[in-house]
Amino acid sequence: MRIGELAAVVGVSAHVLRAWERRYGLVEPLRSSGGYRLYGPEAEARVRAVLALRAQGVPVSSAVAQVLAERRLGAEAADPTGQAPRQLIARLREAVDRFDERSVQVVLDDTLDGLGLEPALCEVVLPYLVDLGERWARGETTIGHEHFASQLIRRRLSARTLTWGVGTGPIAVLACPADERHDIALLAFGLLLGQAGWRIRFLGQDTPASELLGAVRVIGPDLVVIAATRSEVFQGHAETVRQMSAGHVVAVGGPGATPAVAADLGAARLPTELRAAVTAANRLVNHAHPSAQTATPTSTSTPQGVSR
Repeated sequence: MRIGELAAVVGVSAHVLRAWERRYGLVEPLRSSGGYRLYGPEAEARVRAVLALRAQGVPVSSAVAQVLAERRLGAEAADPTGQAPRQLIARLREAVDRFDERSVQVVLDDTLDGLGLEPALCEVVLPYLVDLGERWARGETTIGHEHFASQLIRRRLSARTLTWGVGTGPIAVLACPADERHDIALLAFGLLLGQAGWRIRFLGQDTPASELLGAVRVIGPDLVVIAATRSEVFQGHAETVRQMSAGHVVAVGGPGATPAVAADLGAARLPTELRAAVTAANRLVNHAHPSAQTATPTSTSTPQGVSR
C-alpha cells in the first residue's frame, strides 16, 4: 500500500505515520520498481498494535518501544532446530483463545517474516486452522474463535495478493462452489502459485457454478481450480463443472475432491498438500500447453500435509 492507503486502513493520518517512521522507526517502507514507497502487512500490524496500546493510555513512545521489543523477542524465540512451527502454532492458539488481536498479529508477523511464505502457510497457518476446526468439533473452542482467527488470517494473506495481476505466467481462476465458505486454503494455494509466477483470478468462497462458468468464458484461463471441503458440494454443481471441463483444464482440490468426484466431473485431482498441488498445477498446464512457462517455488522446508 501507499502511505495514504495505509493511513485509510488503520485510521491514522499519513502525517502521523510519517512522524512515527522518522522518530521511532516503527515502519519500514519498501520501494516499488517505479520508486514508490510501499507498506505491507507487517507495517499495518505494527501500527495497529501501537494504536491498541494507545487506547489503553500508553504514550506513543512507550507503545512503539513495546511493539518493537515484542517483535524482537518473537524473532529470538524462533528455534532453528525445526520446533519453531510448533511454538508458533501454540502462540497462535493462545492468542486466539483470548481473542487478543494484537498478539495474533505479532505471531503472524513472526510466522510470515521468520519462516517465509511457503513454510509459514504449510507448517503453521493451515495446520493451525485444521487444529482449530478439530477443537471446535470436540467442543473445546467456539465458532466465535474460528471466525475471529479466520478473518484475521484471511486479511493478512489477502494483503499479499497485490501482485496477482502482474507477470507473464499462466492464468488460474480459483473458486469455491456455492455453499462452500472455507476458502483460506485456496487463498494460500493462490499465493504459492503467484510466487511461482502465475497470474491469479480469485473468486473465493460461495461462487455459483453458473457465475464461475461465465467468468471462465470471459477470462480464458490456463487452469480452473475448484475447491471444497465436502464432496456433496461438488456433486451439487456437477453438470456445470462437466460443461466447463469440456473446454478448459479443470482441477478440483480440498478434502471433498475424492478420486470418484474428480472422475465424475471430468477434472484432475490436486493433492491436498500445497506444494505438491502447485507442482501438479504446473504439470497440468505444461501438458495442455507445452510452451507455457511455469515454475515451482523453491524451498528447503518440508511442509506438513494440510486438509483445510
